[in-house]
Amino acid sequence: MAAAGLGVAPAHASNSGGLEAEEGVEAKPAPKGRDGAKLSPPREKASRPKRTRQRRPPRSRDAGRPTLSAFSARPSRFFLYGKPATVAFRISDASRAVKVRLDVLGTGGRVLRRIDLGSRRTGSVQTYRLTGREGGHLPQGAIELRIEARDPGGRRLKRTTKASGVDRIGFYWHHFPVAGNFGFGGDGSRFGSARPGRLHQGQDIPTPEGTPLLAPRGGRVRIVANQPGGAGQYIILSGAGERREYAFFHLQAGSIRVRPGQTVRTGQRMASTGNTGSSGGPHLHFEVWEGGPWQGGGRPVDPLPYLRNWDGWS
Repeated sequence: MAAAGLGVAPAHASNSGGLEAEEGVEAKPAPKGRDGAKLSPPREKASRPKRTRQRRPPRSRDAGRPTLSAFSARPSRFFLYGKPATVAFRISDASRAVKVRLDVLGTGGRVLRRIDLGSRRTGSVQTYRLTGREGGHLPQGAIELRIEARDPGGRRLKRTTKASGVDRIGFYWHHFPVAGNFGFGGDGSRFGSARPGRLHQGQDIPTPEGTPLLAPRGGRVRIVANQPGGAGQYIILSGAGERREYAFFHLQAGSIRVRPGQTVRTGQRMASTGNTGSSGGPHLHFEVWEGGPWQGGGRPVDPLPYLRNWDGWS
């Protein structure tokens, strides 16, 4: 029997959602909102990755410590009652100032002095003038200087490869009196050698005329005079911190740079060697008197052992 005779429409018409209904199945309309608009299907929530808490690296023990960026001591040798050695340093830190100490060490690392330098500014070069008389005379020889510091929080100084905070210099009590070529002569130049009617009271040091004469010890110039028939132009120096006087004879005419009562430093130039007075050639006649003044209660001693020692480090 033909379908047209039953008056039933074929099941292939579209529903309102645009989907074709299966034969014998009712098509469900798509969901709509209140205003008639189609609703989108709900979105699935994206899963978020779990956040893992990272541990901070351990703080360095050097963090925040004052850091030494420069340290030096000059010159390489300095002398008691002479020009001081200059100790220079620079410390970097967050604080404006740190407390600084200079340690002086001797042979075997033995601490000779601990010198409090007080509060010093950071970020700029600081200096200290080392005399060797801090807390009494330092012993002669090589010494080691070491800088120490603490910030307001008590953190100690950090050293670097460029600035270890340690330097070595030499410290001595006397300086050789001649700065140039010299000798000690023969037997006739020695202390105690025979002279007409007397004994030689010093050591002759042959040296070219005009050679600089230096103070072997800082102190006070007591006499500047001229004895044309004997010592020629001469100087008498009283050593500081000791009961010694030093005599320098036959100095070059017009070369004397000091006056009576003047204070001089160890190693300071006082005149030039010469050939004035009763002299057989350019040389320095040098005397050392101990226990009292020259020609006034002291006694002359052989200068040669002293001169040999002083020549070893001057």
